[in-house]
Amino acid sequence: MIDDEQRPRYWRHTLLLAAVLVAIVILCAIILPLYAAELNDDTLLGFPLGFYAAAQGIVIALIVAVYWAGDRQARTDRKFGATEEL
Repeated sequence: MIDDEQRPRYWRHTLLLAAVLVAIVILCAIILPLYAAELNDDTLLGFPLGFYAAAQGIVIALIVAVYWAGDRQARTDRKFGATEEL
């Protein structure tokens, strides 16, 4: 259980983590595909970089970001005593 005096700090950490995750998703899923045409001038493993980033890199980056955010949230929960006993 979180103490009442620690609750604002806990939510500040949680909201900051959520904001960072949303920024990563916006960058990977919206902004990077807008520049795919410019990225196609370079190649990676014989594929145009824009195609490779869209087909492989963005998906991998989003999966890594979700696991990273889950780990950071678990650390925050343990730090503030908000863990659930299973």
